[in-house]
Amino acid sequence: MHREQAANTVVMVGATKPDLHLQRQMETRGIILRWARTIEEAAVLLRSALGRTIVITEPALKDGNWRDLLERIRRASIPVLLKTSSSTAELWWDALECGIEDILVAPFSTPGLCEYLAKQFATQEAGNQKSGSEYE
Repeated sequence: MHREQAANTVVMVGATKPDLHLQRQMETRGIILRWARTIEEAAVLLRSALGRTIVITEPALKDGNWRDLLERIRRASIPVLLKTSSSTAELWWDALECGIEDILVAPFSTPGLCEYLAKQFATQEAGNQKSGSEYE
């Protein structure tokens, strides 16, 4: 049985527009990159995203913060990564306790980020195939 490859989408949320180099690197790995400046824009993009999706957010957003974003999309079961230049123990504890999947501490390399995301999508796909095979 042939299964169509589902799209892998990353929605980056924050004031900083992802650079073209990052977008091209993601595309070479089959990852679609979308950018949202606000929680509301992110919600719209997430409603139209096909396949597996990961959100990467900055801590402070134009219309709230990472906690507000989590609350808004919590029911969608989409992994959310927090991108920050601060790596205090309090932030890590708070973010992970609230449901952030992982924390990305800047600066990080574009190839390293792309590889990390590809692994995250592979993990999601393996989990989906496992749960789907239980009902076949």
